[in-house]
Amino acid sequence: MKKTFLPLRKLSLLMITALSLTAVSCSDDDSSPINNPGTNAPDVDFTALTTGNKIAYYNARNITAPTATLDITGLQPSETILSIDYRPATGQLYALGSSSRLYFINEQSGLATALGVAAFTPAIASQNASIDFNPTVDRIRLVTDSGQNLRLHPELGTVAATDGSINGGTTPKIGAVAYTNSMAGASSTMLYDIDFQQDKLYIQNPPNDGGLQLVGDLTVDFAATVGFDINPDNSVALAVTADAEGSKLYTINLETAKAEWVGNFATNIKSIAFKTNPIAFAVTATNKLHRFNPMNPAENAVDLMGMMDGETILGLDFRPATGTLYAISSQSRLLTVNTANGQVTAIGAALTPAVSGTAVGFDFNPMVDRIRLVTNTGQNLRLHPDLGTVAATDGSLNPGSPSVSGAAYSNNYATTTSTVLYVLDAETNMLYTQTPPNDGTLVPVGAIGADITADNGFDIGGSSNMAFGLLKAGNTTAVYSFTLATGTATKVKDFNINATAMAVGLGF
Repeated sequence: MKKTFLPLRKLSLLMITALSLTAVSCSDDDSSPINNPGTNAPDVDFTALTTGNKIAYYNARNITAPTATLDITGLQPSETILSIDYRPATGQLYALGSSSRLYFINEQSGLATALGVAAFTPAIASQNASIDFNPTVDRIRLVTDSGQNLRLHPELGTVAATDGSINGGTTPKIGAVAYTNSMAGASSTMLYDIDFQQDKLYIQNPPNDGGLQLVGDLTVDFAATVGFDINPDNSVALAVTADAEGSKLYTINLETAKAEWVGNFATNIKSIAFKTNPIAFAVTATNKLHRFNPMNPAENAVDLMGMMDGETILGLDFRPATGTLYAISSQSRLLTVNTANGQVTAIGAALTPAVSGTAVGFDFNPMVDRIRLVTNTGQNLRLHPDLGTVAATDGSLNPGSPSVSGAAYSNNYATTTSTVLYVLDAETNMLYTQTPPNDGTLVPVGAIGADITADNGFDIGGSSNMAFGLLKAGNTTAVYSFTLATGTATKVKDFNINATAMAVGLGF
């Protein structure tokens, strides 16, 4: 066997090189992670805000390629979106603009609709700002790295309160905040803050005072660009930070604060948000406001406050232009309803003409921002949502003497260019279209396939365009889904409350 001997100088160089490689491979504390998904990547979907005012949808196990992207339009000139979050009470995607405006975003078209008529005041004190919904009171927390701490009104687009500046820690620079229990009707929540200056996780407690309580060190260097959110059941908390290599995704342990790397994005990320659960609201003759997932209903109710003696709710719907929940009462009062605490507020005086009938259909026409009110006596009115008055008395429902007990418009979102009005007749157990709505003419769609009472709810989701009913057949009330092309109603799940009206969240 022939042996080859290396010169001593070459052998020394090879040994030095090998030792150097070994040293590098064994001392990687300061090196960047390999651009592959981490072993602890949770199987969760989330929404991201990217540079260039784009929305991207991801699963945490594949963040190199979004499942879909969307361009945000309808903003002020040169405006950029700084932060996003979903509203638990409606399921809509909200966004904070650099012009100190609050928007909700249509997730089909990308069109942003501004809340309010102008920028809110006080204005954002820093372009490094984060928003998150407090699910217990349905208000938005806005925190900036300058220490600003505001509460925003999600329907008016205004500052509801200027709270105490961020304090505690060591000159904290808060880059992102997130609440736990992000579900409509939540009775408790905690606000977590990421300090990118000190790389720490805090609890802001109480949120209105701005005081920070240390959870622990993140163990990762977080840059100024930070996104952070907690999913509705609190099982996963994700955070994003960026460095020279781009945006990186981490899981955050809310008990220890430790951040664990998941992977690197192929694009720059500014903010992230978990979509909240599907949501619907129903009222009963005992003046209870029920909040439930129409796909899996469970008991969660609050008493309606501010009702008159003997007054009940006959109809319920969300206003697409603002996300406000409206109601019509048995005493012909137009009301708004606070989804968090059940407080009702009257708009104007009692309607003239008054509501005629014991069962009604009540729904916003999203094209013209007016309320359609139809009743089991054939009444057909248009209501003004700001004045609380009858805008027009339209043609009675026809032909014959229909007994309509529910109504819902399709394409139930602001700025839609087309819509169809569907109505439910509890006497014939049929679904109809009302075409044209002002004439009151009912055109049969088909039998719903169940013998129902007039005590029911009916609505169409603003995002999915899926129709749902809360129908009583025999002695059982259940959630049903409708096929709008045929009228057929299919039971989803029993939910035994005696509902008089129902509204589905605009983001569902």
